[in-house]
Amino acid sequence: MKRLPLTALVLSCALFAAERPVPPPGVPVSAKDRTDLETGLAQLRKSLDGLRGVKLLPDVQIYYDAVRYALEYNEFFKPEDIAHGKELLRQGQDRADALARGQAPWSHATGLIVRGYVSKIDRSVQPYGLVVPTTYSPALPNKWRLDAWFHGRGETLSEVSFLYDRQRQPGEFTPPNAFVLHLYGRYCNANKLAGEVDLFEALDAVKRQYDIDPNRILVRGFSMGGAAAWQFGAHFAGEWAAAAPGAGFSETADFLKVFQKETVTPTWWEQKLWHMYDATDYAANFFNLPLVAYSGEIDNQKQAADIMAKALAAEGMPMTHIIGPNTPHRYHPDSKVEINRRLDAIAERGRDPYPRKIRFTTFTLAYNKMKWVTVDALDKHWERARLDAEIVDSRNVMVASENVGAFSLEMA
Repeated sequence: MKRLPLTALVLSCALFAAERPVPPPGVPVSAKDRTDLETGLAQLRKSLDGLRGVKLLPDVQIYYDAVRYALEYNEFFKPEDIAHGKELLRQGQDRADALARGQAPWSHATGLIVRGYVSKIDRSVQPYGLVVPTTYSPALPNKWRLDAWFHGRGETLSEVSFLYDRQRQPGEFTPPNAFVLHLYGRYCNANKLAGEVDLFEALDAVKRQYDIDPNRILVRGFSMGGAAAWQFGAHFAGEWAAAAPGAGFSETADFLKVFQKETVTPTWWEQKLWHMYDATDYAANFFNLPLVAYSGEIDNQKQAADIMAKALAAEGMPMTHIIGPNTPHRYHPDSKVEINRRLDAIAERGRDPYPRKIRFTTFTLAYNKMKWVTVDALDKHWERARLDAEIVDSRNVMVASENVGAFSLEMA
């Protein structure tokens, strides 16, 4: 075996010690617990194989995948996670047995429900949680409000902990007569990249099972989930009835300096790519979307809303910013009441899919639609494009654009 010089060995050990793996390694799993989990997995796998082609199979496979991943990749992060994994296998087996009898009682149940869908990205089964209102019945003709909630950062989050918690904790907000959709979002990526697609796939899955009102969907979240709410609000403003980000981050450069205390020296191409996600660059789009932001008064992440307020002011728009008095990184109880009051009123009115006037800005065709306008081509990618349109009368639409090569209008 080749020996390293002592100085090189010390340096290698120091570098390794400085690394902090995310997520952290899991806790040891005893031989008995491993055997119990493997036995439960094998039984559930056999049941799943016998149910191939059944429409609601993802609602069972979420349990199998959660425990298999945790066991295979050392992701039982707490001793109690092991017991929770065994409980999830029992729940999964109960659902599999029900499907074998042609039954799916969870599909019309109220309360805290976990379900799954097959992602078009990689054909994986992704879990999501629902708060189904007690007033729900599939026999009712109602169209239901839905609030999509994005979770905060948690390094020991796993599919096991997500499924277990989503059946016991309703979450920060549970508006009356409304569904709440809790996204897993592939761990902790602030619903960027694949996590962004997850929202739309989960929404499609929920809409297939429940009669959701497309004009009463709100996006909400706190901390890292607040960053996701800024993202979806700014980039997909035409899709929602309202956005309600709490804390989080809304852009890159200032956040890294103020919150992360990092020295920022980006290359030119990094600065270009920041235009993909920085919500400040898309502030004009909030002309088309009611926004209710929240920050704790003494929370460092108030920076996200403060810098968005500046970006909105530059576009000539005020920002509704609820501030929890003398509050760190959490919701103030009185602020929650005010946030709910405002959002409930907005949800009652609902989204207007065909407003007479829109304002739209983008830097990429990845985000190219606002209400009834679609930008089909840019003169120069990764430079700001703007398109303002107004319906003048039944036969005329006035459009002003910048850096837009082609666009189309979808009129009702």
